[in-house]
Amino acid sequence: MTRLLILFGVCLLALNCSNADSLGDEPPVEIAVSGSPTYLNGVGELLKVKCGYCHAHPLTDLSPDNIVNNLDLNSYETRLDGDLVVRGADAIGRWIEEGILEHDVAIFVDSVDPRKMPLDYGTPLTQREIASLHQWSDLGSPKGDEPPPLAGNADHGESLYDLNCGYCHGDDGEGVPADNGYYYGPQIRRSAVTAAKVKSMWLHRSLQGSPLSDSDAADIVAHVVGLSDLAD
Repeated sequence: MTRLLILFGVCLLALNCSNADSLGDEPPVEIAVSGSPTYLNGVGELLKVKCGYCHAHPLTDLSPDNIVNNLDLNSYETRLDGDLVVRGADAIGRWIEEGILEHDVAIFVDSVDPRKMPLDYGTPLTQREIASLHQWSDLGSPKGDEPPPLAGNADHGESLYDLNCGYCHGDDGEGVPADNGYYYGPQIRRSAVTAAKVKSMWLHRSLQGSPLSDSDAADIVAHVVGLSDLAD
């Protein structure tokens, strides 16, 4: 009974996700995990790119309405935020073991469009990604050691940003408002300037179905962190 309640709770997290999948017939883009999978060696990037836009804390501008805010797959550690226990990626290994990646989400089983995790924003998981997540779960969902970040070329990153990002996010990251009170692109948050976030936004807003290389993502990050109008 407890197991069913846990799985049902996970399903409810995605109840209000919108139908934002945008790749159409394009094949899913794969986040490769090389070597032993740990959160800091591939799994964290995979979760951020394919799961972290729904499951974030605090909620972002892209988070679906009314989604619960106590699961953050952009962070490894479960933590306290005031009186709220915010579960991190360290808490999901048991759900992976229980089959959350293989089965249609229960709330959608009787609908015309039953779907598996991830429901929205992230592209579908490939079989190799699912295998990596299962291996990570079997190992005890380890955090691992931080790999050294790639050194980015800010000049090349500027050209990529100007061509693909600045129209919506502004020349200095300030965001570009639309007439209806929304934004073509919100002001960029300094904490969101990571290679994984850049690669995720690239998939959904720029060249759909065409993955951004690690070196190009590092170049964009090197440029963006120096913009003058980022939100703290």
